[in-house]
Amino acid sequence: MVDPNFQTTGLVASLRDVSPRPTCDISFTFSDKTTGEKSELFAHKLILACGSPVFMAQFYGDIKEEKDSIPVEDSSVEAFKVFLDVLYNKEVPLKDMDYQFLGEFFYLADKYHLHLLKNFIVREVSSRKIVVEEVLEAAKVAEIYAPLEEFSNSLHQICSSFVRDNPERVLKVFEDEEVGEDSSRILHRLMARASRSQPKPLPVPLCKNCEHEPCLNGQKLTKENFVAGASISLVEVDLSSDPPNPRISRTAVTCDNSTVHYTKREFGVTTNPAVAFKRLEFRCDRIHNF
Repeated sequence: MVDPNFQTTGLVASLRDVSPRPTCDISFTFSDKTTGEKSELFAHKLILACGSPVFMAQFYGDIKEEKDSIPVEDSSVEAFKVFLDVLYNKEVPLKDMDYQFLGEFFYLADKYHLHLLKNFIVREVSSRKIVVEEVLEAAKVAEIYAPLEEFSNSLHQICSSFVRDNPERVLKVFEDEEVGEDSSRILHRLMARASRSQPKPLPVPLCKNCEHEPCLNGQKLTKENFVAGASISLVEVDLSSDPPNPRISRTAVTCDNSTVHYTKREFGVTTNPAVAFKRLEFRCDRIHNF
């Protein structure tokens, strides 16, 4: 995943990783909360500012950051490094990240106002086919990041869908968890959520001929629904019958400029009152064999 808004050269990105001095003018420091291990990441203020409005205000705003080293306490060094990679336009494979890492990543995207990155992450989560071994962990991550509604809801959605479709396998997860533990409570909340949610309806594909949903087969061609290249028919309507009886007098016509000229730009209404009323209709059955 590369964000097209951030166009930087590979040379600058490699300088940050291999030889941060003297070009890098900002660093971010981290301290592992478990081991106390210290680590540091280097970057260029200008690159970060071009990628994030938050960094722009922080480094070049009216009240700009004067320090050359910024301690980071709300992110792991691993997640922040990948986040910097995005700002340097480096390829970042979201499919290789677990749900916890995606949650950290989404938090940083939200904090630094990278809306396109947030959309990429939500799309990645929503596209995943979760397995039984991941349900509990995914539900935990969804609750941890509940304030980040877009991310949390996308996780809850795939978890709820799995619970609805695989009740027996979810019961097996219950058997492996002791009653009263946090995991058991999370599973109960997940079951409740799944029982309230409705499965998303499958998307109806657009008709390949009229490019509409629902299909416009047999409906009159108009200026509003005109589709270049669509298969249509010239229909002659006998107004003397009750109800009016349509008779197809010509088929397999294609929507193009000649169609527009043929219909005097009125799409089907002839100017000669002596001729039975004519109109052009979509013939999608020629495409789909209805």
